[in-house]
Amino acid sequence: MTFVALTAVAALVAAFIGWRFHFFHRNPPRTPPAGEDALCPADGRILYVEDVDLTADAPNPYHQRVRAAFAVQGRWTVVATYLSIFDVHFVRSPIAGRVRLHHVAPVSENLSMGGSFFYAALRRPLPLGRRDYTQKNEFLGVSVEGDGLRILLVLMADWWIDQIVTLVEDGERVERGQLLGKIQMGSQVDLWVSAGDLTGIPEPSAAVRAGETVIGVRTMT
Repeated sequence: MTFVALTAVAALVAAFIGWRFHFFHRNPPRTPPAGEDALCPADGRILYVEDVDLTADAPNPYHQRVRAAFAVQGRWTVVATYLSIFDVHFVRSPIAGRVRLHHVAPVSENLSMGGSFFYAALRRPLPLGRRDYTQKNEFLGVSVEGDGLRILLVLMADWWIDQIVTLVEDGERVERGQLLGKIQMGSQVDLWVSAGDLTGIPEPSAAVRAGETVIGVRTMT
C-alpha cells in the first residue's frame, strides 16, 4: 500500500473515531422560546405527520403497540422525526409536566431504519410500506402530562445499536425543554398528541431542533 493510500485510510479512521466518540455524543445547550407551546423532542427532519385512530381493531401493529404501551385510545396525531447520524441524539421534553416511562421490548430482532435516512435526505415523507421497523423494534415510551395536555413520545432504536439511555426517573417532574434521554445511534422519535390539541405542526421534511423548534401551538388554555 502506498504512502498516499495509507494516509487516506488513517484519515478515514481518525474521522470515524472523532465522529463516533466525540461528535455523535455532543449535547449543545438549547434555549426554549418563551411561552407554553409544545417543542420538538428531537433534532432531525419530520418524516411524516398523520392522524391515527387507536382502536382495539386498528390494523397497524405499531399503533397497537402504542395503544398497549400507554393504555390509550381515540384519535391521535403522530409526528415522526428522523435523527440521522449527523444529528444530536439527546431527546428533550416538549412540555413541562410529570413523566411516566414505558419500555417496550422488540418483537424480534430490531430492523434497520436505513431507508428513513434517504427519505429524510431527499425531503420526502416516509411511505407506510417503509415503516416495518416500527412494528418490531424496541422502544421507550415517555408520557409527559401537565397543564391539561398529555404528550406521548416513542424513542426507537435502530437495528445495530439498541440502547436507549434514560436521563429521568419514572414519575419525575420535568421542565419544558429538559433532557429526557439519548438514543445511541440513527433513530426516530415519534410525538403523539390527541388530535386537535396542537395546531401549526411542521410539514414533512421540515428541519427541527430539540427544545427550540415549536412542534405545535396549544389549542387549550
